[in-house]
Amino acid sequence: MERVKTGVPGFDDLVEGGIPKGYNVLLVGQPGAGKTIFGLQYLVNGANLGEKGLYVSLDSSNEMVKSQGRRFGWNVDGLESKGMLSFLRVPLDKPKINLFDILVDEVKASGATRLVFDSLVDFAINVDQFVVPLSPVGGPLADEKEQETVERYNKLRYSVLPATSEKDRAFYKGGSAKRITYLVINELSKLGTTNIIITDEKIEGEHFTVDGVSEYVCDGVIVTYNQLIGAKRARTLAVLKMRNTNNSPYIHDLEINKDGIKIKPAEEVYV
Repeated sequence: MERVKTGVPGFDDLVEGGIPKGYNVLLVGQPGAGKTIFGLQYLVNGANLGEKGLYVSLDSSNEMVKSQGRRFGWNVDGLESKGMLSFLRVPLDKPKINLFDILVDEVKASGATRLVFDSLVDFAINVDQFVVPLSPVGGPLADEKEQETVERYNKLRYSVLPATSEKDRAFYKGGSAKRITYLVINELSKLGTTNIIITDEKIEGEHFTVDGVSEYVCDGVIVTYNQLIGAKRARTLAVLKMRNTNNSPYIHDLEINKDGIKIKPAEEVYV
């Protein structure tokens, strides 16, 4: 199985050398746990290996994201000018945004093979601003009439549709948050990129995420913690799952130093 190296020191050893190519990997964590840094570091390391990356933000400005990379000495501006890194701030000031057509266009234009989506929580908060395409024919959400429409446009793949035909496209019109989350992840998997999808941890309850479904739909789940231990906060990381991978079963210390994130091996973790 071809694997995509994150380049985050210590992490790839936890997942047999890297993330399987084409996977959707959920990055879950509390505020301040290092999720944005991890995602950007994944793209910067990929760009340095010759793999183009796209950072998609629904919250922070492009400048805010890039500034986090600069503080670690990463050449985000140089990589962007060379076309190895791209940053997309999704506009939230217009109704009925087809985010997925935008992503398809951006991936095609940039040639990205790595993508960070930040975040599912921001999408859920602003869900009224978006339209969400239905799953492919045969999926659990399309009725017979909708299947015919989807089948017709699936043949076009990701081609830009004529404006006169836009009304014929099949979009989800329900109000189920779990179903919308499923559809979002399903659409991201069609891009042909290897994705880090950021979301927030649910502090209480049986699920890891606030939506309660993304941890089951994604191919991999990485959980980061920012816990108060005594008078000091400690950051840790665990790989909850990674399909087709013998991943580490341990909780590992996560250090943010002058160079970015470093994951410590199991022998350095106190259990």
